[in-house]
Amino acid sequence: MKWIFGTFIFFPMAAIALCQKGEICQMDIPGAKCADGSQSYINYIDRGSENLFVYVQGGGACFDAVTCGCRLKDKKCKGSNEGGDGALAGYLSRPPMDSQIHPWSAGEDNPIGPANYFEIVYCTGDVYTGAGEANYGHKLLPLLVGHYGAKNFELSIDQAKKLFPDVKKVTVIGSSAGGLGVTYNLHHIVRNFGNTDLSVINDSGIPIFAKYLDGEKIQQVLKSWNVLASLPADIVLDEAFDFEDIYKFNAENFGNIKWAFLGATEDAVFTNYFRLLGGSSDSVKKSLGEAAELMRTASHQHYFFDTGKWHTATFMTSYGVPKKLLPESHGINVDEWIALMVSGDKEWGDIAAD
Repeated sequence: MKWIFGTFIFFPMAAIALCQKGEICQMDIPGAKCADGSQSYINYIDRGSENLFVYVQGGGACFDAVTCGCRLKDKKCKGSNEGGDGALAGYLSRPPMDSQIHPWSAGEDNPIGPANYFEIVYCTGDVYTGAGEANYGHKLLPLLVGHYGAKNFELSIDQAKKLFPDVKKVTVIGSSAGGLGVTYNLHHIVRNFGNTDLSVINDSGIPIFAKYLDGEKIQQVLKSWNVLASLPADIVLDEAFDFEDIYKFNAENFGNIKWAFLGATEDAVFTNYFRLLGGSSDSVKKSLGEAAELMRTASHQHYFFDTGKWHTATFMTSYGVPKKLLPESHGINVDEWIALMVSGDKEWGDIAAD
């Protein structure tokens, strides 16, 4: 495993040359930065394959001084990876290189098969939607968090295209916050890889629908993240933005792109988040139902919903869960369903919770 740091900024070709085929490599992305202002980066493995697997990291979200782990004693906001006391904050500074390497990147025993690997790093606490800096303190005692997730995503997926310009088949999976990220930034994915055999999977990124939460609180969160500044240029809003607008936009503009949503009706992680945002015990289930209705207008968008509290189905194999115990609905497990998707099988379609 080789570590490539600031070399890329000054000698990009030298940095690429140091990475050997088949090794996990790291590359700083100029212009991409974490919530504390530190440099962000990507991980990748070049196997010389015509297939590419892009993984978009998850890692929580934060939207106030408490969830971002802000502490007046040192005037800083810290994520849980650096000893912060904001358990929901996820990463707010540069995470370790191998912090979230997806288990499917290692071998051939997965639904998408062997492929090059590219990983988008999460360290902004804004589910890849942010475009600015928030002050969770006061003018005299500022507690600043940089929510730059949308720009980081754009710069990173552009770099994936530069590193792997000739791949013919691309599978993009975002887990949790990353699932929301691939939904929000689908236009950037399509701009780079829309001419390939493209499959995009939102794994457990439950959409933020204001109607099932506290609407005023949601708008404050979106304002803190400065989401309006990062929306697709041609999106039309009838009123205040929430993820319903993104689902409609994606269905109308990218209905021919294979796009999947994996979710559990009692997702343990989002149930807790939604309670913080004014939701109820069934907000997740209602949100899944709403997403399903919005997706039905698109010919190549399908969902796999299952009962239970599981979170991030595609990561379960890394936790030692046998394939026979993976989420299953109507006699098909999630790995089998993803295999149908990426292979273009006509049997791939909607799976509702039992």
